[in-house]
Amino acid sequence: MAKKVGKTQKIQTVSLADLTGGMNVSSSPEFIEDNECVRLENFEFDIEGNKLRTRRGLGSPLFTFDSPISHVYNDYALNTFFVFLKNKNIYRYEFGKTPVFIGVLNGTSDRPICCKFGGNLLIASGSKLQKYDYQSLKEISTSPDADIVFVRAGRVVVTKSGQDLLVYSAIGNDEDWHENSNDASARKDVNVGYKDDGDILGVTSLATDLIVFKSNGYIYDVQNEPEDWNIIQIGDNSDFLSLHACTNINTDAVFLSNYGLRSVATSQSYANFEKKDIGEKCNPSIKSRVDKPFLSELKRTKQLLVSGYSGNEVWCYHYALKAFSKWVFPWPITAICENRYHVLVAMNKGNTGGLYELSWDNTTDDGLKIPQYIESKELRDTHEMNVYRTYIDIQAEHEGDGVIRINSVEMPYHWTSDEQQKEMKSQIRAPRLRFYFKTDDPIIFKFISFDVVMERESMVSQGSSSSRPSGGLSGARSKKNGNHDNFLQGVGKHGNTPYG
Repeated sequence: MAKKVGKTQKIQTVSLADLTGGMNVSSSPEFIEDNECVRLENFEFDIEGNKLRTRRGLGSPLFTFDSPISHVYNDYALNTFFVFLKNKNIYRYEFGKTPVFIGVLNGTSDRPICCKFGGNLLIASGSKLQKYDYQSLKEISTSPDADIVFVRAGRVVVTKSGQDLLVYSAIGNDEDWHENSNDASARKDVNVGYKDDGDILGVTSLATDLIVFKSNGYIYDVQNEPEDWNIIQIGDNSDFLSLHACTNINTDAVFLSNYGLRSVATSQSYANFEKKDIGEKCNPSIKSRVDKPFLSELKRTKQLLVSGYSGNEVWCYHYALKAFSKWVFPWPITAICENRYHVLVAMNKGNTGGLYELSWDNTTDDGLKIPQYIESKELRDTHEMNVYRTYIDIQAEHEGDGVIRINSVEMPYHWTSDEQQKEMKSQIRAPRLRFYFKTDDPIIFKFISFDVVMERESMVSQGSSSSRPSGGLSGARSKKNGNHDNFLQGVGKHGNTPYG
């Protein structure tokens, strides 16, 4: 029979260094991986070397409009942005220049969908297509009503939420929507999910396929082009939200649902596609509000930005690392758009809309500092642990301040441009430990380490020689009490238990 003879101590170092696992709010804090954390706010992983650093700031507005911004679209070929306002006005914007008014949106959608065809911009907002030839904006009166538009194999393809049809224009002509069964190049229609009691809600293009999401939860793969279509149901129960809640990353279709961030990924197991919950680490928080969602990919930094309600919180999914961080802005964000050189962000304040650049050169958001937080996993033990030493190392260009917190005990941390490392002593005892770091100043985070003394029971066999000490403290206790093991003393008397 084993018995206690005392306690031993060992030192464990808890290190917040490799946080490339990102945020994890789906598991209990004590069970997440060592490279994950409970909170990672206003940080991002630099694509060069995966450095964890303060996210890019917005700086001062490039331009302020007299109405909130609802959408921004980038014309990649001409390096030009198009800004759509809530009051339906449309502006063309070239970086560094004054926006130019080009016309008014004709549909009811606040957030239109755009594409380029034949050098022209096509806009779908729930009514007839609009066409901008970089001289004037006009309506294509022959087109179907549409709130989704894209280009496939030399044709313009449209659909409207609530319908079953994908409508293909005549080859090479975005204004020819006349049907002619004897002409293979004329308009063609295809019904996706015939009589399945669902309507098209969203479409995203992959290299050779169209992924179509319907209101009944079905997902279809539309293969080939007119009139060699092959339509296969590849999923159900998608719980898809809206036409602005889907995009593609490489060969996967990514979408936002009431369950969180999901994907339809290429696979060999089921019709060459399988459905995955790619946002499982943060879906409990992402899905908490998804009434006005949008997704935006920043290809150069390999980030997918996820907004559930067009508010001031944006989830940043670093898909090369499969890691999340959360970005929090001072005011609601309604659009994020990247071109070859710049990332523009629409941030609205009341009845005005501001156009900002997301850039490493900006260290504030509209003049406000960017608060950053790291909250570690939880360390638990059956005995009290003692944090006696903390060491921090960051990289910063300028002097700044931060706070290290262990449970409720805060330790201020000041650095200069020359001295950015610091060692701190403490005596913080608790059976549960959570470690925090926060700052408002721009940094590259290297690591924080905490040296923790942990106690362990020393157990020996009752028959061993060590159970009969000849002297010292244990021997004195034995002579006084007549029993080496006081743990069971008093058991059975007046209902006592060994745990008091």
